[in-house]
Amino acid sequence: MRPLIRCIICFIIILLTGCVHHEQASVTDETGAVCPLPLPAVYSAKIPCQNCPPTTASLTLRPDSLYFLRITTTNPETGREDVKAEIGAWKYVSAGDAILLETYDNVARTLLITPANTIRVIKVSGGIIPPDVNYDLIRNDADPGYNDVVRMKGMYSYLADAGLFTECLSKVSFPVATEGENAALERAYLNTPHGQAEPILVNLDARLISRSKMNAGGYEDVVVPVRFIDIYPGIDCRGEKSRRLRLVDNTWRLIEIAGQPIKIAKGENNPFIHLQTLDNKMQGFAGCNRFSGTYLVKGEILLFSKTASTRMACVGGMELEDMFFRVLSATEGYRLKGDILELHDRKGKVLARLQHAGGR
Repeated sequence: MRPLIRCIICFIIILLTGCVHHEQASVTDETGAVCPLPLPAVYSAKIPCQNCPPTTASLTLRPDSLYFLRITTTNPETGREDVKAEIGAWKYVSAGDAILLETYDNVARTLLITPANTIRVIKVSGGIIPPDVNYDLIRNDADPGYNDVVRMKGMYSYLADAGLFTECLSKVSFPVATEGENAALERAYLNTPHGQAEPILVNLDARLISRSKMNAGGYEDVVVPVRFIDIYPGIDCRGEKSRRLRLVDNTWRLIEIAGQPIKIAKGENNPFIHLQTLDNKMQGFAGCNRFSGTYLVKGEILLFSKTASTRMACVGGMELEDMFFRVLSATEGYRLKGDILELHDRKGKVLARLQHAGGR
C-alpha cells in the first residue's frame, strides 16, 4: 500500500504544480475592467505588403504589462532573415475593447480585440489602418519566448553587489545578470555621483531571460546587458529633472559635527561646501576662511583633496573651522538621506551632517 500511496501523492502534486504553472493572470484597465485575453499570450501574422519580401510579426503580451514585438523579413533569394525586435508596455482599454502598445519613441499602436482568438491593428501613430487591409494577428499556443536583443530604458541601482533595473514604461523591476556588459553598467553607475542605492536612468541593449532563482525555488526574469549605451544622472524616465537631491551641483550647509549640533554666533556665517560637476571641483566656507579643492566620488566613496584656504584670522569660528577641516580630511564615504548629507570615515562612522541649502 505504501508505494501506491506514494504514487497517488506524487500524482496529486504534479496536478497541483501544473495548475499553478498554468494559472493565468489578469490585467485590468483604469475602470477595473478585466482584459478578456488569457495571459501570457502570443499572436502572430503575415504582414501584407505589395512588392515587399515576406514579413511576419509576433507579439507577446505579458501579465506584467510588458510586450515583445518581433518583425522578421525574409530575403526570398538567400532565405536570410532580418529580425527587428522591440519591448514596450501595453494596457487594456475596456471602452472599445482595445489594447494600446506604447514605446520609448512615442510610437503608439492600437489593436482591437476580435472574436476567434485574433487581435486587429487599427491605428499606428495616429494613422488609421484601411479596413480592407488584413492586419489580424492570430493567437497561437507557441512558447512565448522573447530572447531577442531589445533597446531598454530604465532606472538602474546597485547595492550589495547586486544590480536592479526598473523598466521605464511598465515600472516592472528585474535583477541584472552579472554577464555581458554588466561590468560597464556597474562602472558607469559607480563613477556617477549619487545617493545611497539611488536609481539612475540608463539606456542599454539587453535580453530579458528566465532563470532559476539563486538559493531559492522557482524562476525569475533577469536583464542581461548586451551593450551599455549611456547613463543620465539627475533625469527621470520622462526625461525631466529628477526631484531627488544629488550630491553634486548643490550647496550643503553644516548642521552637526562630532555628533553635536553646531552653534553659530550672531553675525557669523554658517560653514558650507559646494561640489560642482565640472572638473570635480569643490569650494566652501569653513567658519572663518573660504576654501577650495577637488573631490573624488565613486559609488559611496567620497574623498576630498588639494584643499587650500585663505589665511584670515577670526575672533570666532576658528575652533569650528579646525574641526571642519579635520572632517574633510578624514571623510572617505557619504550617504544622502532626504535633504541631509552625512560624511563618513572609512569605518562608516558619521563625522558630520550637512543640510541642503540650494543648487548651483
